[in-house]
Amino acid sequence: MKKKKQVINFSMFLRAGSVESNPPLSTILGNYGVNTVNFCKEINEYTKDLPNYFLLEVFITIKEDKSFSFKIKEPSIAFLLKLCAHDFKIFKKGQGGLKEFIIRSINIKDIYIISMFKYGYYNSNTLKLICGTLSSSKYTINI
Repeated sequence: MKKKKQVINFSMFLRAGSVESNPPLSTILGNYGVNTVNFCKEINEYTKDLPNYFLLEVFITIKEDKSFSFKIKEPSIAFLLKLCAHDFKIFKKGQGGLKEFIIRSINIKDIYIISMFKYGYYNSNTLKLICGTLSSSKYTINI
């Protein structure tokens, strides 16, 4: 079996399920002779179950015979935590009356779901450590 030579590797950020063959994607892929419409159909079919607000990093490999392959990087933990965060309004008594503050928080159930999505099924001790790590990382993105 003859191995195909790789011509180019690059990555792009594309929205899940809503990739269109418009510039800049068509310009980049067209320069290498790749059928942009087929690429868009394949990637939209692959990401059809994801919400369209997911911005995914896609690694694209174009081979010498103008065929292509792609790999999709999973969304980051920070992105998933921001999606699950809820805003709550609280009132504090201050100088001049009540002041309104907005606090962002996340439920423990959401942290558990994110850990299952990112890391899969583990035993309860390992999952407890993963949830603890996710819980501490929420402070770095101000949740």
